[in-house]
Amino acid sequence: MSRLNTGYGDILKLAIPISAGTFMHFLVVLTDNFFLSQTSDVALNGAGNAGVLYITLGMIGQGFAASGQILIARRVGEGRGHEALNILRTGLIITFLVGIGLVGLVHLLMSCGFSEVFKDAATGEVFDAFMSVRRWGILPSFLNMMLIAYFMGTARARILMWAMIITGTVNILGDMSLISGRWGFPALGAAGAAWASLVAETTGLAVLLGHIGWRHGRALRQSVWMPWAALWKWVRLALPMVLQLTLTLGTWSLFFFLVEQVGIMELKVSHIARNFFMLAFVVSQGVQQTTRTFISGLLGEGRGDELVPVIRRLILVNVCGILLVSHGGLFYPSVLAGPFFDDPVGLEAASRTLPIIFSAMMMYGFSSVLLSSVQGSGNTTAALIIEVSTLIVYICVSILVTLVYPQPVWRIWRVEWVYFSLIGTGSLLFLTRWDWRSKDV
Repeated sequence: MSRLNTGYGDILKLAIPISAGTFMHFLVVLTDNFFLSQTSDVALNGAGNAGVLYITLGMIGQGFAASGQILIARRVGEGRGHEALNILRTGLIITFLVGIGLVGLVHLLMSCGFSEVFKDAATGEVFDAFMSVRRWGILPSFLNMMLIAYFMGTARARILMWAMIITGTVNILGDMSLISGRWGFPALGAAGAAWASLVAETTGLAVLLGHIGWRHGRALRQSVWMPWAALWKWVRLALPMVLQLTLTLGTWSLFFFLVEQVGIMELKVSHIARNFFMLAFVVSQGVQQTTRTFISGLLGEGRGDELVPVIRRLILVNVCGILLVSHGGLFYPSVLAGPFFDDPVGLEAASRTLPIIFSAMMMYGFSSVLLSSVQGSGNTTAALIIEVSTLIVYICVSILVTLVYPQPVWRIWRVEWVYFSLIGTGSLLFLTRWDWRSKDV
């Protein structure tokens, strides 16, 4: 059994491929918003809100896959790496079935007139046009998540970088050709962005399936369905993570719907701000997945005394990486926001919002690693309690600054300070006050 190395170089070796691939997804979202903003503010806002809802639904698959990553890393640490393909095969089947159910749920919501919640009817129409196509991406997206969990759990992330780069490239080319109509393709507007993303996700899935088939095709076919007892243990581990991630992104979706009630300009600024918030996500996604692998793997190897130094290294890498990619939000926000705004009022609002986002990103650098450490130890219920407690406060403050006492958009975004400070504090209290190293998964 190979020993899990945890130096700075080992952290970067595992985190950078994920972050590099995630950076391509950032470019995809940025490209979507750039071309849609050239079409109209309504197109940007309607597709933006639909995209946030899509990501929220995706957290159901992400929670199940992330818990699968924890199981795989723990089995590898325990010297039972041969069970990883059993977990992968079972996970692919389950995520596919859940994905089909969610596609049906989205269809039902749209049939019931979900878009009527929008104050602006035109924004609701764009939402429907985008979501009618985008919902089908749930299936390849869920399968991708489970494959990513396998490669991260076995500490092999290089193929993920290439898959995400290919996915991002296909999406950008699709945006360029389908949103405004180029190279003989029709101009589909927001629906074009949805088609581009669907084709790109399917392409990325083909890359990962091709690689797993080439490297482990025979072994995967010979792998077995997990025993029911082991599967039930996985479900119990996954449910708190599914609830936690879905509630988190669901609340963030609610935040954008609340901002839409304040005004169209405020919503546009918020979607542009979300783009730059994703810069922190680019770095932190790789570090968070690395954190879960390291914490679970070290516990599996019985190296609990190394956990605290490893968490400190992960936090340092995360904060430095976020500072590297997002410093523009503090030092030259108007330059970053300029391409998306023709009017000086919107540009001024965005320029005042981005420094708020930057400070929230830095808090995210600490809190995300701490919460991922709680998850990686198998204490997913504790992570859920921390999240729910935080979200209750977050929702109350969001309603206060949007519906009760509407504030300028840069003040509205200060609610992120509330969220990340409470997440970090709750996670730190758990890690310092409770025995979290002995959890069996």
